Amino acid sequence: MKVLIVSFWFPPSNVVGAIRVGKLARYLDRRGHQLRVLTTDIVEDRSLALEIPREYVYAEYRRRMDWLDGLVRPFRQRLAAASEARGKVPGIERGALGKPAWDWLQRQYYGLIHIPDMRTDWIRTAVPAGRRLVEEWRPDIIFASAPPFTGFIVAGRLSRGFNIPWVADFRDLWVDNPYYGFWEPGWRRPVDAMLERTMVRNAAALVTVSPIWADQLRRRHGKAAEVVYNGYAEEDFPQPPIHEDQGEVLTIRYTGSIYQGFRDPSALFAAIGLLDDTLRKRVRVEFFGQMVNEVVALAAQHRVRDHVIVSSPVPYQRALKLQMEADILLLLQWSNKRDEGNLPGKIFEYFYARRPILLIGYKQGVAARLIRERGAGFVSNTPERIRDQLQTWIEDKRTGRLKRLDPSVSRGLSRDDQFRNLENLFDQILKRRA
Repeated sequence: MKVLIVSFWFPPSNVVGAIRVGKLARYLDRRGHQLRVLTTDIVEDRSLALEIPREYVYAEYRRRMDWLDGLVRPFRQRLAAASEARGKVPGIERGALGKPAWDWLQRQYYGLIHIPDMRTDWIRTAVPAGRRLVEEWRPDIIFASAPPFTGFIVAGRLSRGFNIPWVADFRDLWVDNPYYGFWEPGWRRPVDAMLERTMVRNAAALVTVSPIWADQLRRRHGKAAEVVYNGYAEEDFPQPPIHEDQGEVLTIRYTGSIYQGFRDPSALFAAIGLLDDTLRKRVRVEFFGQMVNEVVALAAQHRVRDHVIVSSPVPYQRALKLQMEADILLLLQWSNKRDEGNLPGKIFEYFYARRPILLIGYKQGVAARLIRERGAGFVSNTPERIRDQLQTWIEDKRTGRLKRLDPSVSRGLSRDDQFRNLENLFDQILKRRA
């Protein structure tokens, strides 16, 4: 089988969106399928392992220069200086064209020129590059992974132009995304809904990472949607430590992004603050990601700054090693029904690391259910309940009873298990077409 992968993010770019497609490419290559990838190479951090031959990867992207910010920057600087000096500008109330107003104007502008998303410029280079590639190397099927959803436009055009079936992979939902509307202007929703329907109308199949999201896609588009979890790859992980650390300090680790009010560690910080002085000294929370100021501010607000360590993002392999060596793994989600279907790729890595998981988020969500069903940890948003669980874990750590979870917690969740289902879907599509 000859498979063309279309994805804006791909290794060695060290971004979350590149991991799933990079591992899929590795799987298909090892299974003996022929493979090509249409992508970009704009990320400075190039530490994610590229696990297929480099000559299979075609990176094409030229960004359009945006004139708006350069045009208005001098005006904004003069306005800010005048407002600071006099308290207001004649005829304009203080702040009327300050940061909130400017943010609103910028949001409308970018919402207008970047349809379907901020990567729309990729179409101008990806489509011609894709056409050349398809003419020289005729794939049997095209697999497009999003976001950014610009990739669906690229895949759809190549599919129609060369009569090749394509599969739309929703790593995140688009219009039904639980966070939709927090960054997009309100008038964009009907536009995006129409675009989404138009884009996937001719897709041979829809794929996503969560059963609840698959149901949402089926209802919106009236066509089948398959679930292919992100999974984990056993060979990516180091061997677990031979001797478990039986020290006094309980180490809780989190690798990823923080969004205050959405992915927010405040409940954990409040719980640590409720511990007595002796136990509080035996808890340390370590964050690895691009959220230094937010985490430090929250920790200071809850008076637990001395128990929180914040570090820069680390390469993927290093993150997996940190997970294996932690005592407790922290998973943060939005405590809202809108986040019910969110099943982050990190959870499968946590399952394989076999360390107890502390989930702060929506307690009836698919991630919380998976943790409870597999006996993999503790789910709560209540500081008092989290405090009680911390006390149990601290004592278990001190007495040597904080062991690794049973291997059954990760059974059936490997990337090979999941990509085998996707491979079968490709076969079915091609058989129907034949």
